[in-house]
Amino acid sequence: MIFFHYIAFSLVVILELIFFKPDISAKSFPALAVLSRIKGDVIAGTPKKLSKGFNSKMLWNNFHVKTANNSSTTIFFKDGSEIRLFGNSNLKIGAKKPASKRWIRYRIILIDGSFWGYFTRGNNPVEIYQKGLEIHALNTSMRFSRTGKKFKISCISGYLKVFNNVSSLKLNSGQRLYQIQKNDFLPQKISPIPNQLKIWIEPTNARFLKDQSLFIDLFLQVVRSGTDIKIRRSGPIFLRSDYYNLILPNSILLNSDGEAKTKIEIKPPDIEDRTFSGSIIFEALMDQNGYDDVQNDSFKSNFSTP
Repeated sequence: MIFFHYIAFSLVVILELIFFKPDISAKSFPALAVLSRIKGDVIAGTPKKLSKGFNSKMLWNNFHVKTANNSSTTIFFKDGSEIRLFGNSNLKIGAKKPASKRWIRYRIILIDGSFWGYFTRGNNPVEIYQKGLEIHALNTSMRFSRTGKKFKISCISGYLKVFNNVSSLKLNSGQRLYQIQKNDFLPQKISPIPNQLKIWIEPTNARFLKDQSLFIDLFLQVVRSGTDIKIRRSGPIFLRSDYYNLILPNSILLNSDGEAKTKIEIKPPDIEDRTFSGSIIFEALMDQNGYDDVQNDSFKSNFSTP
């Protein structure tokens, strides 16, 4: 999945350099990321030169991305990391590169709002920075929200290192810090993420037919974490996958019972593709701020080829 993100990113950068002239004052580094899967109204650019966001718009050092109410967008980074920025949010993307080293370290500043992020940086963590609070994210997924001087941090997979003015800790998968401030003693604020978004498909272990798409049913349900107890929680859903040849719906909405069903078209892998391992991962997350108590879920299914 990281490979396809890298190829897509590279193509977008080349096209953008051909057809658009970037803001020279903003780029002491190459382009850091691009916008994708925009829903609603999104603007991006330097604080003095914000413009309407569009799919494939490049983001440079110190660019801001702002979303309106009921809007969201995905930000793909060069290394395969990504952020899903939710509505009413303002995010600043930065980077630093020590003169004696070859790597670039991303620094993310959430001025207001909420995002979900998946970060894969090898041994070089992404820094999520606020005054008095810092998070190091390395090969992990998380949700992060800021309202005024209070923060909510949920670790979905992997682990996070969290620091504030008086303490630090390692936040593990399934744990969260709820409504913390920069002078709180963090170890006293850890709690489990109470709810989970469960995802599954039917049929499982399907078989591709030559040159024919598969149509599968995908189901979603909010449950109490670690149980099958249903939770009534409506809201929009964002779907991800590690497979390149499928059509995902633009929008899915959980009903008042916290459940949804949708149909997905999956096309067979390209004939010359020797990288397809026979399995596809589907992942779903709540596509809106205010859902830090709901952990996203993923499902892996095998698909036989002719």
